[in-house]
Amino acid sequence: MTARFTVLKDIIVVDRHTGLMWQREASPDRLMWPEGFAYIEGLNAAAWAGYDDWRYPTQEELATLLMPEENQATGLYIDPAFGSQRCLWSSTEAGHHKSVYADFYYGDLYLVEQKYANHFVRAVRGDRL
Repeated sequence: MTARFTVLKDIIVVDRHTGLMWQREASPDRLMWPEGFAYIEGLNAAAWAGYDDWRYPTQEELATLLMPEENQATGLYIDPAFGSQRCLWSSTEAGHHKSVYADFYYGDLYLVEQKYANHFVRAVRGDRL
């Protein structure tokens, strides 16, 4: 783990470069894009980790987690401070019923139909980038 990320309470990660706070692990199940909003609402209703202002990350925010090189231990382009989920939705819509997701196995952002794919959701909090 680099000095950029700090793990708190073993369930959240603080990014010192962006000031954002992330869920360490993403949603327990893969979700279609619209279902991710209900997942975030549930976190806030439960004041998960002591906070009630979690939100869906933007594509720009997820892009900050993409590492320039693959981690040899995990095979993913994300710091090992995070869970091993490969694909994560962003809140960013593009085109008709399409949204952007980050694929940490290939190390890039992609566009897909919102109700075609199931990906994980990793909540974030803090000022939007």
